Amino acid sequence: MSAGIADQDSVADETRTSPGPAPRRAALGITALLVAALVAFAFAPMLLPESYSWVEHGISESAAQGIDGAWLARGGLILYGLAVVWLVGIRHSTWGPLATALFAVFGASMFGVAAFAAKPWEEDAVFVESEDMLHSAFAGSAGFAFVAGILTLIVARRHRSVRAAIPDWVAFLVAAIVPLTASASIWGALQRLMFFTAAVWYAREAWRAKPVH
Repeated sequence: MSAGIADQDSVADETRTSPGPAPRRAALGITALLVAALVAFAFAPMLLPESYSWVEHGISESAAQGIDGAWLARGGLILYGLAVVWLVGIRHSTWGPLATALFAVFGASMFGVAAFAAKPWEEDAVFVESEDMLHSAFAGSAGFAFVAGILTLIVARRHRSVRAAIPDWVAFLVAAIVPLTASASIWGALQRLMFFTAAVWYAREAWRAKPVH
């Protein structure tokens, strides 16, 4: 099964077959949702207290508990999740069951991350610890699902050319390495780079979708 999936995707990569009208409309919609999510992440800091730094603090903090303006980042997380769930619906036939399940978990986890907010970045802030723990659990499941999903596709698509495999490897390496820098003073900037890289990868997958006959 995975060999067949790899062959289908290899042909799509090498011939660059254009998607039909329906997949193209879906690709436009998915790309629009991803762009809207990234815009929300970019502008969210403008609504937050001056002590928030987009370079130092992550996206989760911009959607933290009890913070005025956190709605914009939370909305971005929901839009990101919607885009991925939609993408799962049009790519499941070529991704295969394992990768499909993993990316579905990622999309669902984005909703959980938005629903259960993290603790604020300010040390003396009051927050609900149980909600912060749930936020961390959903964030962890999203990160694991994305890395595992990409790795699953890299294995399934191992017969492709090196050039065709580069986007998968870039997305995998960024998603695997950036979380290791969570204690860095530039964590916020690095996390935004990770979300941007993942969004580009998801958008590319949307535009590679072919008509279902």
